[in-house]
Amino acid sequence: MGGSSNLLYIVTDALRSLRENSVTTALTAVTLGVSLSIFSVFIFVFVNLNAAINSWGDRTQIVAYIKDGSEAPEKIREAVLSIPGVTSAEFVSKERALTELKNELKGHEMVLEGVDSNPLPASVEIKVGGLYKNPGAVSTVVARLKQMGWAEDVQFNREWIEKISGLLGFIELAAVFMGFFLAAATVFIISNTIRLAVYARKDEIEIMRLVGASDRFIKVPFFIEGVVQGFAGGVIALLITGAGRYLVAAKVPPYFNFIVQTPFPVPVIAVALIAAGVLMGVAGSLISMARFLKA
Repeated sequence: MGGSSNLLYIVTDALRSLRENSVTTALTAVTLGVSLSIFSVFIFVFVNLNAAINSWGDRTQIVAYIKDGSEAPEKIREAVLSIPGVTSAEFVSKERALTELKNELKGHEMVLEGVDSNPLPASVEIKVGGLYKNPGAVSTVVARLKQMGWAEDVQFNREWIEKISGLLGFIELAAVFMGFFLAAATVFIISNTIRLAVYARKDEIEIMRLVGASDRFIKVPFFIEGVVQGFAGGVIALLITGAGRYLVAAKVPPYFNFIVQTPFPVPVIAVALIAAGVLMGVAGSLISMARFLKA
């Protein structure tokens, strides 16, 4: 009975406080929502940009030309796929190579006039993935290919690989720096906003301590308030992010559409934002109270 009464009192007190301090509560929720939306936009842009750069890196190909009279194409393909870092190997026959060349020369077919036999070699178009996209690792794959008896020649665009590798490294470094800065700024703004709300009730906290209320009894209403404020902040962040994406998507050129795509399912984004809001709201409330609860 006593426990139920205490719980009812605590919940009622928390709701009363939220009503009486509605302006501060709204300010905290909006600040939390804006901060979370800024951070979530950064995450979306980074994930989308990183995925786009990686897809450009996937276009990096190694072409291994096959000697005439070599072993069966399937055995060659299996040998290539056994090399660490290789993600795909596509056999291109002499006939297919000639057909593709004719398509590329459409309108200039006279270049091939007088060519009786097919001069093009068969080849294997190879893609690498993961850590093997950097120039040094690609070179090890190329060296392995050159050691294979069927390989006539091996070619790859080293300059393209170096540019992609450098761009990825720069983006990752910039993302770490900006992510740390934004996270620190978000925590600072939220904690200070919530601290103002706690300061506004410091007299109430001191009176509760004077009448013998335990630290836990004092903390629980603020915990509930933090949950409510955090939940509201998460919903606000979700609305700001969704509205912002809709408005920006209408103005972004088609070739930049990938930047404003949602990299995760909407329910996952909603749960993540609301959970982050609740976590920050609770943490901010309890941490900001620490100075008043010191023995």
